[in-house]
Amino acid sequence: MPTDTHVRHAVVMGAGMAGLAAARVLADSFEAVTVIERDTLPSASAPRAGVPQGHHVHGLLALGAEVFEGYFPGLRAELEQAGAPVWDWGEGLCAVLPNGIPPSTPMGMPIQTFSRPLLEHVLRQRVTALGPVTLRDGLTVIGLRTAAPGKVTGVRVKDGDGEDEIAADLVVDASGRSSHLPQWLAALGLPHPRTTTVDAQVGYASRTYSYPEGQAPPSWMGVLQPLRAPDFHKGCYAIQIENNALHVTLHGANGTQLPQNVDDFLSFAKSLRGPVADTIASLTPTSAVRRYARTVNRRIAYHRLARWPEGLIALGDSVCTFNPAYGQGMTVAALEARLLERMLGNRRAGTPLDGQAFQKRLARVTASSWLMATTPDRAWEQSRLSWHVKAGNWFMNRLIDTVPHDPQLYTAFSGLFHMTAGPLTLADPRLLSRVLIGPRQGGRPRTTTA
Repeated sequence: MPTDTHVRHAVVMGAGMAGLAAARVLADSFEAVTVIERDTLPSASAPRAGVPQGHHVHGLLALGAEVFEGYFPGLRAELEQAGAPVWDWGEGLCAVLPNGIPPSTPMGMPIQTFSRPLLEHVLRQRVTALGPVTLRDGLTVIGLRTAAPGKVTGVRVKDGDGEDEIAADLVVDASGRSSHLPQWLAALGLPHPRTTTVDAQVGYASRTYSYPEGQAPPSWMGVLQPLRAPDFHKGCYAIQIENNALHVTLHGANGTQLPQNVDDFLSFAKSLRGPVADTIASLTPTSAVRRYARTVNRRIAYHRLARWPEGLIALGDSVCTFNPAYGQGMTVAALEARLLERMLGNRRAGTPLDGQAFQKRLARVTASSWLMATTPDRAWEQSRLSWHVKAGNWFMNRLIDTVPHDPQLYTAFSGLFHMTAGPLTLADPRLLSRVLIGPRQGGRPRTTTA
């Protein structure tokens, strides 16, 4: 129920994961929440033009699933009813690491796998069922509405019928990588915020498959073969999803040529270690080969601006985007929504949200994920590595090379990967010493077949 800090109207730009999560939180504090989406949204689970990455494998980390379940009780059960399997990360994942494949290790870490369109569809239904929320699709935000310098009072929009204005007490930019906020802030007289990018030149190619009648799925629920500079230019992530389907995304880094057609796709898969190529060879393709290359890490330092307009915040990919290969984006969106909820709840009655303070705290929320994604990606820039990037990659590579032969370390690393544990987990002397010593000599990695 709304609290005494309740105000009138919030506008959210973007109906992706970050926008839907923000709208869910805002519905507890605002009389009305309007979500504006440029795309005309499908009525069922289906890819859409504004989310081209929706054709590729998505992963919701364990922490993100926990936060979303808190905001949408019964979400996991609803997705499972729609066919999204639930499995234990340690038991169901075939992790094809540079130094071997860890043995099956029960971790008590439940993971659910599904397509991006299914999750977005279910969340969209949940959010639009909330009393205060209205979703307006097919509508493009073209600028900010202002009443005076330093104060945002809504947005300017257009559709096929012309232009209009929508008044708001709070505007949330969750429009993603295509955000125009830096230009809009410049029009208000603010300096252009510093933008940092790290580009490992990673590209994707993906397909979905079905199992022929009578053919059992493979013993694994997911296959992960990560990229690693400078030697491992190719990788993949394959997961079993709803509709008894297998979703396969092939990765290539540092300008590696990606498959463009059916034959290329299978040839690329055969160049990998692990069971993916043998598995898909007998399956029935249910999609074309889809490619995607907008994987640059980008962070816009809104938190460092000396001035920030009242009535405005930005979150999600409009502020900080990660190479999707690390699977952090949806979980970080959930954590940003949690931050928004806490700051709205901590306001004094009748006072607006402090947007500048929000951006500063948001930067802290994204800091560790940014470091986890960009440290290995910077390693592809061999000629410009700083000492701390070299040290970070040395430690991470040592850790990953030790994991296949150490179940306890594998469990600790999985907690770090899924954000259920922090980096200090590895400061435990018993674990740290194993990483520093490295993989035991003569350790034989487990082999896996389809």
